[in-house]
Amino acid sequence: MENKTKNLAHVLAVAIIAMVVSTAFVFSLSPIPSIAQQVKAADEVNGKNNNDHYQTVSAQHRSLGSHVVSFVANNDNLNQTKITELRISLHDLWVEHIVWTRQYVVAAAADQPDASFAAERLLKNQEDIGDAIKPFYGDQAGNQLTSQLKDHITIAVDLLKAAKAGNSTALEQTEEKWYANADEIATFLSAANPYWTKDDMLNMLNEHLSLTKTEAVARLTGDYATDVTTFDALYQHAVSMADEFTAGIVKQFQEQFV
Repeated sequence: MENKTKNLAHVLAVAIIAMVVSTAFVFSLSPIPSIAQQVKAADEVNGKNNNDHYQTVSAQHRSLGSHVVSFVANNDNLNQTKITELRISLHDLWVEHIVWTRQYVVAAAADQPDASFAAERLLKNQEDIGDAIKPFYGDQAGNQLTSQLKDHITIAVDLLKAAKAGNSTALEQTEEKWYANADEIATFLSAANPYWTKDDMLNMLNEHLSLTKTEAVARLTGDYATDVTTFDALYQHAVSMADEFTAGIVKQFQEQFV
């Protein structure tokens, strides 16, 4: 009971931190009307149609259930404390991922001096995520995931810079690299775990990219209502991703959860 209470308190603390960060650093930024059009044009060039995400960014994720809860309920022989510890750990890491991404976007959009510090902390988060899978997949796999996730972050930084500069050519090229990187991560994950199919992983990662881009565009254009609602969607999606990873690990390594 004491462990459950501590775990609940821990989850609540992470949620409170995320909400605080999501409303922090509200700067006065002149709207840049051309950015949204440039991003839309980049989508069309790269064969993507994400118009719906600019209108109802969180509709899909609010309907997502937890894979972990149903899986654990059907496997009474598993140690639910161990599963809960893994689940909370992965929740923390993926919530940190979207929180520090937002911190960077907000700071960079307003040309604030803390942008580089937020970027550094965000890159550290990718190391932490890679370290989290090492007990199951080994050091080499963990380091490979870290490297791919760091590429995901550095490409996103370049994407934001291109959008701010109004460089549509660089925007198109960088977005193409961003989605190619997501494909590489999905390939790696699906090869590591039979319960993480390539299609599921790619759809999940592409949705993460789409929501992140929507958040950045909203911040750059001064559409703060969309900015906030998109962060809510990103938060729910991060939790869903963590549950997806938890379920796959538990199914693949059941002997470690008895």
